[in-house]
Amino acid sequence: MTQSDTSPKMQTPITGSASDLLTGNEPERRGGWRETIESFAIAFILAFVFKTFEAEAFVIPTGSMAPTLYGRHKDIDCEACGHNYAVGASEELQNDWYEPTSRITSSYCPNCRNENDIKDLPVFKGDRILVNKFPFEFGQPKRWDVTVFKFPEQPNVNYIKRMVGLPNETIVIRQGNLYLVNPDGGRQILRKADPLKQDTLQLPVFDNDHPETRLHALGWPSRWAAVDKDSDDPQAVAGWIESKTGAKTGWKVSDDSRSFSLATSNQLKWLRYRHFVPTPERWKDNEPLDFRPRPQLITDFCGYNTYEGGHMPGRDQDCYWVGDLTFGCEITVGEVQATGRLLLELVEGRRRFRADFDLAAGTVRVTSKIDLNRTEDEDEELGRSEGIQLKNGRHTLRFANVDDRLCIWIDGQLIDLGPRASYRQDPTDFPGPGYGDLSPVGIAARGAQVTVSHLAIFRDIYYRSEMVRDANTRAENPSSRAESSDETGLIDALSNPGSWHELYSSSASEAVFELGPDEFLMLGDNSPKSKDGRLWGNARGAARRHAVPRSALVGKAFYIYWPHGQPFLNNGHGYPDDKDSLMRRLPIFNRWFYHATIENDQPTISDYPQFRVPFYPQFRRMKRIR
Repeated sequence: MTQSDTSPKMQTPITGSASDLLTGNEPERRGGWRETIESFAIAFILAFVFKTFEAEAFVIPTGSMAPTLYGRHKDIDCEACGHNYAVGASEELQNDWYEPTSRITSSYCPNCRNENDIKDLPVFKGDRILVNKFPFEFGQPKRWDVTVFKFPEQPNVNYIKRMVGLPNETIVIRQGNLYLVNPDGGRQILRKADPLKQDTLQLPVFDNDHPETRLHALGWPSRWAAVDKDSDDPQAVAGWIESKTGAKTGWKVSDDSRSFSLATSNQLKWLRYRHFVPTPERWKDNEPLDFRPRPQLITDFCGYNTYEGGHMPGRDQDCYWVGDLTFGCEITVGEVQATGRLLLELVEGRRRFRADFDLAAGTVRVTSKIDLNRTEDEDEELGRSEGIQLKNGRHTLRFANVDDRLCIWIDGQLIDLGPRASYRQDPTDFPGPGYGDLSPVGIAARGAQVTVSHLAIFRDIYYRSEMVRDANTRAENPSSRAESSDETGLIDALSNPGSWHELYSSSASEAVFELGPDEFLMLGDNSPKSKDGRLWGNARGAARRHAVPRSALVGKAFYIYWPHGQPFLNNGHGYPDDKDSLMRRLPIFNRWFYHATIENDQPTISDYPQFRVPFYPQFRRMKRIR
């Protein structure tokens, strides 16, 4: 398993030109040269003061903070399903020099797992961000802030991570979540500060706007399907089987499998997601399917990390089950009867959560049921809201179960469900995944005409409980241990939740980090690839190698002001695009447009473009950093 660090490189702050310091309507002045020099001197001093005390610009070279911040990367539109995603490409460089043997050649789509040829796609430098120094000069750092600091092992190097631990705290990483140890020894989950920050850290699981159409023609099952309960086989995807009902009473699938419509019915009719994940090898096989695929658990797969090439080629070991999910869709509601009802459902282990909309009364209640094998217990209400109008219109809905908190958004508006929607669950009571987690998302309706489309599922960030083997080792790069000692076995058991849980329980461990006064714990958002407080060395001999002292804090990252320019023309690749271009043959251009590499201990211009024109700004990723 590779580890990478994010060490932002300082850039010149944008402070404006010297002429901006002079405003109009002043009489013409004499002694122009002296005043020009004075103006430049004043501008330089102001720029220095602004940089020192207020803000500074940085560029992100690697991907330990993806998806919040991109390092050097490539943008891909999947050749099979059309899903757009980014993949890290920082491993193509070694000490800022391009290594031809480490060129990224292909990547795996996080939506459909097709292997895409990306060798000749444009490569982009990392996000350029502004860092505000003011908050740390006069205020207290806050948990979940994206923070720039001096790396304790190399104080001349800047790192950027997310602040998750505060002074005098003990933080535990367990099954992907972060917990704070209370004075009485109990643990409380650390929820994201607000749902907006929660959204920032989500990663896609499946977007039904980009289905595996070619595989479906060969017999691969659709992930979304109308289902019925099968009492004879309760372990077959939690007892759900594909519905055989006719179109008059069941869900009707559109020709492109991207939307589903339901006529008015007196009974709840279910549409469910089954996590059927094709392998890259399946995409290369054009023969009709001769077996029935088995659904599997949703894992911490990250498309940004999964590629061939680089220093350590191969697919990321995505073996850890993620139960914190968000489901989003667009719903059009037509005629509604007095019994009109809409349900959204999320399953996590032994718990089932529902958002239950009474379409006629205009209310929604969120409920929980523990131990899904028992039918006699009623659902427990965890929250309620009124004034919900979904009748006769089109709306976007999102239902999330993340960090032991239930959230609902309607048309982008967060609904107040009350304090009980943030429920409490004992972190040591980990029954593990069940068969319901093979089909963890569902939507049902009755007494209403309903059409749903744009179905998408996201997962929460999963913090891996990796640590150095000996916390007291005084070494720059100590050996580390993975969360589980049998990651390969966990991958093999993903279709059998009981076996997976048994193996995980016997092979996995948690990670504990204690902090002293004025010390902080920093973790990267890209947990499988981040060299953060979990894995730092301790050549300096610190009492707590994982801690960042307050004196090392630089500032809070607050804005992506330049993600990267988006090339256009030449099929979106821009120019140059080949090794025989005029730009490479002319010395005045080649150093600007092409990577430099080392051959026979001498710098040499390669045939790999590093900069392309023309381009336009990528406005959609210019945003505040959360």
